[in-house]
Amino acid sequence: MGFQIVSGFSLWLLPLCFLFGAVMAIVLYYKNTSDDYPRKLVWILSLFRFFSASLIAFLLLSPMVKTLVRTTEKPTIVIGIDNSASVLLGPDSTLVSDSLLIRFNQLAENLGGDFELVKYRFGQKTMEADTIDFKDKQSDISSFFNQVNSRFYNRNLGAVIIATDGIYNAGTDPLYQLKSVSYPVFTVNLGDTTMYRDLLLKKMNYNRIAYKGNRFPVEILVQSIEAAGEAAALKIEHNGAEVFHQELSFSSDNQVVTVPVMLQADETGQQRYRVSIEPLTDETNLSNNSRDIFINVKENKQKIAIIANSPHPDLSAIEQAIGNSNNFETELFYSDNFTGKVSDYSLFILHQLPSATNTLTGLMIEISKQKKPVLFIMGNQSDVLRLNTLKTGLLLTDYKSSVNEALPVLNEAFPLFTTSSGLKKLLSEVPPLQSPFARYQLNNSAYVYSYQSIGNLTTQMPLIFFNQSTDRRTGLIAGEGIWKWRLTDYALNNSHAAFDELIGKMVQYLSVETEKSRFKVSWRNYYAENESIEFGATLFNESDELINDKPVSIIITGEDKKNYEFDFTATGEAYTLNAGNFPPGIYSFTAKVESGSGVLTQSGSYTITALNLEDMNTIANHRLLNSMASVSGGKSVYPDEIGQLAALLKGRADVKPVTYVRKRLTDLINFYPLLALVILLMATEWFIRKYNGSY
Repeated sequence: MGFQIVSGFSLWLLPLCFLFGAVMAIVLYYKNTSDDYPRKLVWILSLFRFFSASLIAFLLLSPMVKTLVRTTEKPTIVIGIDNSASVLLGPDSTLVSDSLLIRFNQLAENLGGDFELVKYRFGQKTMEADTIDFKDKQSDISSFFNQVNSRFYNRNLGAVIIATDGIYNAGTDPLYQLKSVSYPVFTVNLGDTTMYRDLLLKKMNYNRIAYKGNRFPVEILVQSIEAAGEAAALKIEHNGAEVFHQELSFSSDNQVVTVPVMLQADETGQQRYRVSIEPLTDETNLSNNSRDIFINVKENKQKIAIIANSPHPDLSAIEQAIGNSNNFETELFYSDNFTGKVSDYSLFILHQLPSATNTLTGLMIEISKQKKPVLFIMGNQSDVLRLNTLKTGLLLTDYKSSVNEALPVLNEAFPLFTTSSGLKKLLSEVPPLQSPFARYQLNNSAYVYSYQSIGNLTTQMPLIFFNQSTDRRTGLIAGEGIWKWRLTDYALNNSHAAFDELIGKMVQYLSVETEKSRFKVSWRNYYAENESIEFGATLFNESDELINDKPVSIIITGEDKKNYEFDFTATGEAYTLNAGNFPPGIYSFTAKVESGSGVLTQSGSYTITALNLEDMNTIANHRLLNSMASVSGGKSVYPDEIGQLAALLKGRADVKPVTYVRKRLTDLINFYPLLALVILLMATEWFIRKYNGSY
């Protein structure tokens, strides 16, 4: 450590500090005679005054002490161990589970105190830990390197040692992350690269929602490994009964067979279907031969009434877009032939209604009375004055029966639903809508999805917006000609996916029930088995005030009729509950709270699906591990060679301690010993003067 004195001013001013001290001493003691003090004492007092005044003047120059501090950082060796279940599926599982940690502990002893060791385990999560249990249901190698690169950024990271089988089923390819790192990676290659005879359910494609009385598709992909010339039965069971059976034959050693299946939805609610493939006689891995799928069978599709003032191309475009959804069905009416019941429909789409010739007064009263959501589409036939009275969230004034050509400009802050990149691109390419030329006044409760761009000017006038009132939702498209957007989508993308997404999300948002309940519980319909089951709840009193001073409890019931009881925790103004993890299956629950007017309850159900990712691929990927070591400048070893890593690390010139030199500046005015010296000099001078009878 070395130091030097520096100043914010030139040190050439230092003689002036001494001059100032000398002047102060001369002014005070020059005229003193030997009768006042002895000559020797005068010289002593002058020196005290000289040094104290000079030090004070010197401190006015803001002097600082610059210190150079040298620290040495030992190289850090990070050890990461794969904690996923696939590691124990190989023939070396006993070696891995019993001796892997022992070998790494011996490695730490061999490295001695010249290195700093940090141990991690990774799988579905990456965490610093000294223990492993190989129970993780996912393998995410990239998350481990993300953690290492973040934590040890700008540190003396000597090397990374990773013990894994190279199988990853989450995250990104770890090889790409290592092409720009500055540290070597040493891989400990676990698992077995031998391909054993196996039949597995590789993937299943299906919709999670079906409707009672309908048939729904399931696509099953069966993979065979080393099973040429073999045959096996694929079957599906529901409630203990077989609902599908097919014999499959495999002609090659590595083959994927796609089996399309149509199943009948006869019961409502969450339904479990077990899909299984018959194992081979000498098959060793049977965990991937069966899987459960869960289908939520609903009573029927939601019905949407499209009511138009007159025929228009917009109607066909909207009908086709909604018809591509599995959740809705449409019925088209004209204003003079609507014969349905308002209560049968979840949403009304009114195209250029009300109009001058069709006010729909009776229908609008009934729709409002039953709090049904409405999507209004304006056009040149719309009755603007009548529309202003329907609480759409928009007031149009100074309407002159003329139109603007308005292009959509997406509101990036729109919060009600997300917009895909494909839809964003479509909205930037579509032709304009014919929008009423008027002054637009929007309610504060409205959410604008897109604004109008007229010519080169982006206005604050809404083109598409939604309004949420206390009893229902409404939406409005301020222009006709949206059918051109569907044609544009097909011309650009050879599909209608982006346009159908726009209409589908608008319909989905508007048709969601907004019933007002004093006690609400929120949850997800589907969880993976490695996810915690979380609930939220809100409670309102009779005055519609949000409260959380009442105890809320919940009983969760599994398929085995076993009950699990929990209590919610009051958080902020609401309630939360983390019920932890549960085995795969269908669960129902009932939550209740005692309020001032009685007991409020809410029931529901959810499904926990099994994670079979670790069973799908059990063949170790040592090629990936060898490439990771080669790209980073490391080396691949096997578990019984872990002891060799100590010599490899000690012999590398780039895995060495690093010495850092840090500059530190300290103000001398904050140096208390110097302050004490000044006080001591001045106090000593004062004491001697007083002692000798002077002032």
